[in-house]
Amino acid sequence: MRPAHSVLAALVLLMATAVLAEDVGTVASVRGTATVGRGGASAPATVGMVVQLGDELRTGPDGQLRVVFRDDSVIDLAESSSMVIDQQVFDPSASSFSSLMRLVSGKARALVGHYYGTPGAAYEVQTPTAVAGVRGTSFLVAYNPDTDATEVIGIRGQIQVRSLSERVAGTVYVTAQETTTVFRNQPPTPPEMMEEQHFRHEVEGLEVLSLGNLGGIGGLAATHPLGAGSTVAAPDRAPTAGGKAGQLGRDQLRNAGDVAGQPLSVVGNSRGSLGVPF
Repeated sequence: MRPAHSVLAALVLLMATAVLAEDVGTVASVRGTATVGRGGASAPATVGMVVQLGDELRTGPDGQLRVVFRDDSVIDLAESSSMVIDQQVFDPSASSFSSLMRLVSGKARALVGHYYGTPGAAYEVQTPTAVAGVRGTSFLVAYNPDTDATEVIGIRGQIQVRSLSERVAGTVYVTAQETTTVFRNQPPTPPEMMEEQHFRHEVEGLEVLSLGNLGGIGGLAATHPLGAGSTVAAPDRAPTAGGKAGQLGRDQLRNAGDVAGQPLSVVGNSRGSLGVPF
């Protein structure tokens, strides 16, 4: 008979494994070289692949990756980038929503779901030098290891930016077409308006994911319940163009599973709940 402490240790290990194995998203588009790392191993990212808590998303010099999460948020990862999914709490019944993404290197664009407009909700992207936090918006974060600096660019809404170091005081807010830079152990620089051409160059570099390798996306709903959007109740979905609740509208897709189940012509031209093309 096993000692009680051995049984308890085994249960704790089992529970920890279950937490790490929590499904939180689905790969929706891949271009070039991209991998999903899990448990010390990595596999090529493919459309329809499940993303779990703790996974590391990586792209090569020619790679880009899009992941749609169960909270309706989207991450677009640019070339030569690495991001870890550290935390995601998604509990609509308790109005509890919290996400933490860690950008290790490179560039990522976040399109944040409408759930983060809920009081108390928190969506943050952390880099080695900065933390960008938002509610119901979209933004771009880039970390350059060579300069040890983070650049945050606002796309829509308001983004709160601060140093990763709690000892460094100072918080700034950037809005659309504004940028701030955060060096290690320094406060964010004052927000500056970007030139239109520079802004478009930075943001549109990831637009190709909308028209990328989406060959298998129509089958997501049939292959995995997360891709089918089973975590989101039908009444919460946007109405169709005809105004019927619970049915899909071409320009009003809100649920990550709704996007996954659409034909290519709809996915390529759809807009999310924020009105941002993806």
